[in-house]
Amino acid sequence: MNNGGFILDIFVVQVISILVLLGIIIYLLKSQKAIKREKRLGKFAIYSVSSYESSYFEKLENFIWKLIHKLGNFFKKSKVLSNYAKHYEKYITYEQRDFKSGIDYVAMKFLISISLVALSVLTVMFQYIEVGFLFFVLVFLVGFFLPDLVLHLEYLKKRKQVGEDLLKAIIIMNNSFKSGRNIMQAIEIVKRELDGPIRDEFSKIYMDMTYGLSLEVVFNRFYERIKLEDAKYIASSLTLLNKTGGNIVKVFSSIEKTFYDKKKLRDELESMTASSVFVYRVLTILPFAFVALISFLNPTYFLPLITTPVGLIVLFIILIIFMIYVLVIKKILKVDI
Repeated sequence: MNNGGFILDIFVVQVISILVLLGIIIYLLKSQKAIKREKRLGKFAIYSVSSYESSYFEKLENFIWKLIHKLGNFFKKSKVLSNYAKHYEKYITYEQRDFKSGIDYVAMKFLISISLVALSVLTVMFQYIEVGFLFFVLVFLVGFFLPDLVLHLEYLKKRKQVGEDLLKAIIIMNNSFKSGRNIMQAIEIVKRELDGPIRDEFSKIYMDMTYGLSLEVVFNRFYERIKLEDAKYIASSLTLLNKTGGNIVKVFSSIEKTFYDKKKLRDELESMTASSVFVYRVLTILPFAFVALISFLNPTYFLPLITTPVGLIVLFIILIIFMIYVLVIKKILKVDI
């Protein structure tokens, strides 16, 4: 009885440690932009004291990011990791371009993986559980791809927000063209008037055009970052306009009308499929909630899945089947306009 209570206490400590680690990761990803902006504008501010006192958490965060930058500089020597890091360039905002690179995300992934493996080793030592080498490999892979999940969710949220605000940007640009402004002035008005991810993307567009890139290339790069069909439609329209000539006011008026009709139709489809999407999300979360509840009531119930080679193979197959289920249901519910 005492042994079971001890295992339960260790399990609770393990869950709390993992949740704290996940919270730190999410906080670092979200607060880095605000902290860098505060430091950049700090020299223009007036403080009541002569020196700025950093909190212990800010010092810890700065230490972690210094470690990530040093590890990233070491990884730059590898061409494989440098090419792999290019995949993470799309997650860097306009304000972060001077102090963050894709290789920093790769360094973060390795750092999280090593931390989770170290936490697993300590947990196994305290619980006196015999696990194989495959278990630690699985923990390392989970830690390595965990930031990808967080970044992808943030990216989907950003892309959705850009898709919703793109019509506003087109309306502002079209009104600017009607008032006699050129394309550079119209893009500058958009990045000044709008907020959120759409402002960041149009800041990148404005920077690309400042470097002398053509309108066609600039919006093609915008589409490659966002992967929205609306952005591809804009790029195709501007490419046709550049090759055949025409009135840019009429082109953007047509784009504005098309986007408005698509948005209206998309809103109607979302209202019709809202109940199905809710059921899909509940069925996706339910297995994890069930596993967490059973593990809390009986911490040793799922141990055969992680302590034996056969259990690890079964666990791997279960995860593959679950991923296939999620992708298939998501594909069924997706409606292209």
